[in-house]
This record gives sequence, structure tokens and C-alpha cells, in this order.
Amino acid sequence: MKLFTFLCFFMVLGLVVSSGCTRPMSSQSSENLTVPVQTTAPLVSTLPPTIQPSSTTIAPQKVIATLGPLKTIKDSELWFTMQVPETWEVTTERISNPEGYEGLVYETTLYNNEFFILTYAISRSQDQSFRSYYRDTWTPLPNESTIIINGITFDRFESKTDNDVQVAYVVRKISANERGFASVIEYSLNASSEYQQKDFESLISTFDYKDAKEIKSAVGEEITR
Repeated sequence: MKLFTFLCFFMVLGLVVSSGCTRPMSSQSSENLTVPVQTTAPLVSTLPPTIQPSSTTIAPQKVIATLGPLKTIKDSELWFTMQVPETWEVTTERISNPEGYEGLVYETTLYNNEFFILTYAISRSQDQSFRSYYRDTWTPLPNESTIIINGITFDRFESKTDNDVQVAYVVRKISANERGFASVIEYSLNASSEYQQKDFESLISTFDYKDAKEIKSAVGEEITR
């Protein structure tokens, strides 16, 4: 009987101890507990950023006075117009295709052998072939930029030393005229040239493609064939 009482005493004592281990935390202990605070993330705009192509510029539309009186020339077959000095005698002739080119190719001589326009029927990737030619053959390596003239997008190449400069404007295929022609405008100058680079650049800024209706009504001197 004493043994049974003794066992009951220890059983009751064990229950008291175990219940003490599971008692709620006191308010003083809960004050020392660090609870993570939920924060609201700042609002981030979902609108896409506006990207301005740094290499693209709009060519000026002013022709400098040092060129003297100007005239508008037009090609009713190739559908383009341009302004040049009145004294220039501009001619166009069909030339043999360079190796690797297809379709019709025309050369418009603006001024001697310094300034001319190549006009060609679009086929395959001829515009890319011109770009590759300037990158691979011009020395020093040309600087490249993108120029928009009268809505026409050109890739511009310029190779320059102290006394010599070579420049080419290659029309992108997407900017070819409605008859399916694209152009390359090219010039070269040196210390003995009669004109300056700014003169030729100002004339190029007047180059424009016309559609069938516009070229018929365009006022200008027809280029001699």
C-alpha cells in the first residue's frame, strides 16, 4: 500500500512538472521577440522605356549660299530629284553590272569623278554588298551612322584623313522608291578639290524619291541620258 502511494506521488509530481513546461509565454518574454515586419514594395512602372537611336540624325534641308544659284534636276525613269549648281551638267548612263550584282544599274555623274549616284534595281541583298565593300576596302576604316533625308533612310560611311575624305550614303532596301530602285550617293574630296565637304553634304540633303504621279509633275531639268 505504501509502495502504491509512493508511486502515485511520483506520477502526480511528473504531471505537475510537465504541465509547467508547456505554460504560455509571459508578456515580458514576448516583448523580446523580434517579429518580421511586412513592407510594401515600391510601385514600378510597367511602361517600356522610350529608346532614341543615338546614331540617327536628320539631315539639314538648307543649301549653303557659297554654291551659287541652284537648279533642280530630275530623272523621270529612276524617279528621283535633287538640287545642284546651275553650272553642273549632269548625265546618267546605264553601266555594266559589277560582279555579283543583278538587274539594271545606272550611274548619274553629278560633278566630274568626285560626286555621283549609283541607282540599281533591288534584288537579293545588294545594299548589304555595298556596305561590306566600304567596310572592307576603305582606309582608314569608315565611321558609320544612320541618316534620314526626306523620309529616306541611309547608312552613311565616312573615311577621312588629313587631306582626303570619302563618303557614301547607302539607301536601305526598305526605303527604295516605288519603282523598285535604290541608290548609293558617293563623293570623294582632297586638298585640290574646288568644293568643300559641306557643299556636297548640303546638296545630298535635297535628294528625294518621287512616286509615278509626283515625278511627272515635278519641276526640274531632266537629266541627260
